[in-house]
Amino acid sequence: MRFVGIAALAVLSGTAALAQQSLSDQYRHLTCAQLEQEGRAISKRGFALSGLDPGLGGAAGTKLAPAVIIVWPAFDGKRSEDLALAVKQMDAIEQASIESQCSIRFQRPRAG
Repeated sequence: MRFVGIAALAVLSGTAALAQQSLSDQYRHLTCAQLEQEGRAISKRGFALSGLDPGLGGAAGTKLAPAVIIVWPAFDGKRSEDLALAVKQMDAIEQASIESQCSIRFQRPRAG
């Protein structure tokens, strides 16, 4: 019986990793401008799901430093399934941005 529980846990872990991989693949082919647009949209959704005013979902840089900042909300308590999905999507967009060497900075609240 213990083996069945461990095997089930391993399958679920593998499924979660596969789901994250498919999310990463979904964003990998996008341009930096498209990643920025997706990041802003998911940021706005994250703020709304957290019960906060979504604002602009990011800020543009200066002429000398044309970086884009994608802001993520701080929230307390349990995550809804929708918010958990938004977090995974934001992580996948950030990874795609890094791989494509986009000048997008993802700003999350500090822990603690």
